[in-house]
Amino acid sequence: MSNNEALEKQLPKEIFVVIGCDTDPDRDYFIPGTPSDTLSWRGMLEGIPRAKDKLETLTDSDGRPPVFTWLLRADHQIKQVHGSFNHILSTHRDFLLDVEKTGDELGWHPHFWCFDEKRRAWYQNHEDIDWQVSVLEQAHAAYCEVLPGRPKTVRMGWGYHNDRTCAALDRLGIEVEISGLPGLRVRSEVTGSRLSNFYDWYSTPAEPFHPSTSDYRRPAKEGESSYSLLEVPNFVSRSRFWGMVSGVVMTRKMKNIRQIGYSLAKPAYMATVTVKPTLFAPMVSEMKRRLSRQDRVIYVTPLHPDELIDNIHPAYSLQYMAQNIKSILNLADSLGAKARFVRAIDIKTIVQTGAAQPRTE
Repeated sequence: MSNNEALEKQLPKEIFVVIGCDTDPDRDYFIPGTPSDTLSWRGMLEGIPRAKDKLETLTDSDGRPPVFTWLLRADHQIKQVHGSFNHILSTHRDFLLDVEKTGDELGWHPHFWCFDEKRRAWYQNHEDIDWQVSVLEQAHAAYCEVLPGRPKTVRMGWGYHNDRTCAALDRLGIEVEISGLPGLRVRSEVTGSRLSNFYDWYSTPAEPFHPSTSDYRRPAKEGESSYSLLEVPNFVSRSRFWGMVSGVVMTRKMKNIRQIGYSLAKPAYMATVTVKPTLFAPMVSEMKRRLSRQDRVIYVTPLHPDELIDNIHPAYSLQYMAQNIKSILNLADSLGAKARFVRAIDIKTIVQTGAAQPRTE
């Protein structure tokens, strides 16, 4: 037996758990009484300490409780409602710094919301890319005024990206990007449509990569250059059954039969860690399947803070989150693997050092 083969047998398999929270304002269909003419932040202010307290006894293989990557809002909507890009950061700076001192990461979650005066509703501006880049530059500068040296990790609003917004983040020094949704996309079929929120990660692989400057959704091909930032995609299940379920849901939402075609060609299902355990089970099954053929799984999940406090939505809760995290820890134990809670920025080091690289078969 070679030294490399012996070392491989000694090293346990690993599940790296990245819990990223898109720290958005409260949603009225989660929290009754949420005002429609302003933004409410109960989920962030009450949910963060509640989650950390609730989950502190769920320790990983190194005996550490969960750590979080809190992706904070600084964008056009925040400026329109509160008067400045960095209002949330400056108003709650001490609160956020105390959270960071516990080992958590403070990242960024910029949306491209604009307000439609006629419909009296916010919509995703996915057409004016010059404006998008300008918003990112201004909001990032404002963020750094309050919290210098941050952010290092970004998840875009609704996972939306294009080549120029990805290039902008790279120029701004963002090191880790966690917007990717491998195999999933929602495309606008009508120019000027404001019916939903759009993104396209259909061609994106499951493993981390440095995006090509020619196409943010994939690694660089031979002869192409790549960005410095590392794309760490969200974890999705490749179950054909659950992929079809996802396709049906999106078809009904978008009223577009093409969503079924997408799910048939490339099954993809994502459930956040705060969802009912029955809906989360396919994610655990996917982890088990991947660990049967590779040594490392990077599990990245988004969530929202109003899921962490008492809410009226039947599918999301902090209690479900605790159950789902426990199921990941139990899976690791059953397979003799190590489960480790890490921040999103830590994945950069994990990839660079080559810890438990996937096997090639």
